[in-house]
Amino acid sequence: MELIADTTLLIGIWRGQDWATSFARSNPQTMGLPWIVLAEFWQGAIRAGHATEVVDQFLALGIPLLDVEPVVLVYAELCSRLQLKSFYQGIGQNDLWIAAVSLAYQKPLVTRNRRHFARIDGLDLQVLVP
Repeated sequence: MELIADTTLLIGIWRGQDWATSFARSNPQTMGLPWIVLAEFWQGAIRAGHATEVVDQFLALGIPLLDVEPVVLVYAELCSRLQLKSFYQGIGQNDLWIAAVSLAYQKPLVTRNRRHFARIDGLDLQVLVP
């Protein structure tokens, strides 16, 4: 696994958006999926009324789900560090978990959400522009 997929990338692929599908086709690197990204994606799919079977079929494309165990301590340290710097405000808990996955696995995070993730020191970002 060479990259960490953010929810924005997964949604872009789901919707067939050019910027996301082009990235997925032109980057043969393997991607890992944080559990929180899977949860965010499912929440959006349920809210939009998508059929469970259709979502399951899409997710069966094979992006492996990453283990949370190596992430927990990194997440706790990240939150503590950001609270001390007063950067904690404005970054949602889910984004902090996603950033912690990228930091723990020491792999770049593929996202469109520069606004939140760029505020986190040491996070390697691949920001996609539509």
